Amino acid sequence: MKRGIRIAAHVARIALGIIFVAAGVLKSLDVAEFARQTAEYGVVGPGAAALLAPLLITLETTLGVGLLFGWRPRLTAALTGGLLVVFIALEAWGLSHGRTEACGCFGAYVKRTPQQVIYEDLAFLGLALLVMFGIGAWRSSRRALAGGLTVAAGVFMLGFAVASPRLPLDPLVTSLKKGKSATDLGIASRLPEEGPAGTLVAILDVTDPVSKDVAASLNALKEGSAQVAVVALTPSSEQEQAAFLWEAYPAFDVVPLDRGLLKPLYRRLPIYFLVRAGKVERIFPGPRPPGADLLLSEPS
Repeated sequence: MKRGIRIAAHVARIALGIIFVAAGVLKSLDVAEFARQTAEYGVVGPGAAALLAPLLITLETTLGVGLLFGWRPRLTAALTGGLLVVFIALEAWGLSHGRTEACGCFGAYVKRTPQQVIYEDLAFLGLALLVMFGIGAWRSSRRALAGGLTVAAGVFMLGFAVASPRLPLDPLVTSLKKGKSATDLGIASRLPEEGPAGTLVAILDVTDPVSKDVAASLNALKEGSAQVAVVALTPSSEQEQAAFLWEAYPAFDVVPLDRGLLKPLYRRLPIYFLVRAGKVERIFPGPRPPGADLLLSEPS
């Protein structure tokens, strides 16, 4: 019986380690979105959430690596269980206050409901308890090596999480790619009729101060000789959109879309892409929109 429990505890340790490493890595692909989701709970403000997000990612990944390498497994499992209790409490609190968006526990591109998140975290908490009380006095035979690798993984993940927003990861993690059709991206019905040179689609956060300058550039593009239709899609609310229309006077349509629909298309805003014959022909990262000369040139 004891041997069976100990074997089960080791399986739980490895499983929980893989889960936490995966959660940390997936969050690190879009740290800004994780920070936004953290701030949405209202416990900390956006500024504090931006600082807290890389630290939480690092903590999760370090705990996961510690479990995988068997470094102080009971302590690591206890810390993991405590973190899961915090996650469950936050998700339950958000759910009780009408929050319907999941926590982004596995990053911005893995969608689950708050109820699913709570059930999952309860199951993970069961794994942590099994490790704590079932693994006995076992410890890695190479404790110093396990500790060194755990610390190294934490340092690496902190650096990666801080650098992630500036790394060219978009083609790897978003669904916005050359050759994709507007239908595949779920936005075909929101695009205007194409101009002779196609449609330039801008995805904007209209609360960003730079969006006013972007609107002026897009106005000039639409009214110039580029012969391109222009539309802006935004995950911002209708109230934020109304304020933007009042202040920026866009000469193009600004269409609010559900963040869950738009989020798979970007990591950072603003971003622009040219649609011709219903397919994405070129992608232009922000912050400024492309000029007419770039739109009309042949793609490389």
